[in-house]
Amino acid sequence: MKKKTRRLLLRKYAVILLLSALSLLYLYLMDRMLGYGVNNIGYIINYLLYTASEKLAAVILLLCLVVPDAVYWIRGNQPGRGSEK
Repeated sequence: MKKKTRRLLLRKYAVILLLSALSLLYLYLMDRMLGYGVNNIGYIINYLLYTASEKLAAVILLLCLVVPDAVYWIRGNQPGRGSEK
């Protein structure tokens, strides 16, 4: 069960990384195509998480994504689904 759980978690995060990379590539290509240049993404990133509350919300959401998966990775099993018969 540990191998299957870990393989699923690795696949999940590989898909997340792939989609993130494709999204950034799309942003760079569209900025380049519309004439903003390559430095526009760096300029926009400065204003994405501007206030402390936005930074705190982003950290909390990231922890909600990572912490349960870290627990499943260490324990090697996911919660049962016995009541779904």
